[in-house]
Amino acid sequence: MARKRGEPATPSPQNRRIRLQVIVMGALFLLGGLGLLVASVGYMWQLSEKGDRLRVDGVPVVATLSDSYVGSGRGSGADAVTVTYNYEGKQYQSRIRCGDGVGCEGQNTAETTVWVDPAKPSDFVAANGHTNGSLSFLNSWTRIVTGGIFAVGGAVLLVAILYGDRLIAWSDARKRRA
Repeated sequence: MARKRGEPATPSPQNRRIRLQVIVMGALFLLGGLGLLVASVGYMWQLSEKGDRLRVDGVPVVATLSDSYVGSGRGSGADAVTVTYNYEGKQYQSRIRCGDGVGCEGQNTAETTVWVDPAKPSDFVAANGHTNGSLSFLNSWTRIVTGGIFAVGGAVLLVAILYGDRLIAWSDARKRRA
């Protein structure tokens, strides 16, 4: 039986499978991008709150800086410095981002002040505002931008595959009217 004019043709099983694969890929890009964006924003917010809280409630301690690392190229990682301090007879050590007067290139600072959390002495904020979690994968504006790009790309892919036929028909109808 012939189809009537204006009715869409029944897609072949191959076309349906490809369409489903594109839908799954678009959904993965959208959800993965949103996940990365939200996780990065949440983590950076948490570090900011932690730094603000420790500047008020933390115990100031003098820390020693050593082993600074300055990346020299794309993808080499964040500039970092090792922070070592003693609190209540125990020694703690962590790596943080450097800069703003705390270690790294062009600065020979050997000591800085850190504000230590009395409840959890391994947590601190340094004088430059970076906390002991500052080298985390999620602590980067690049991750937020990347997550947004992936989310938008996935959304565009989903809209194109789900509503592409309707958008093309609408565009053709507008062109005919004009």
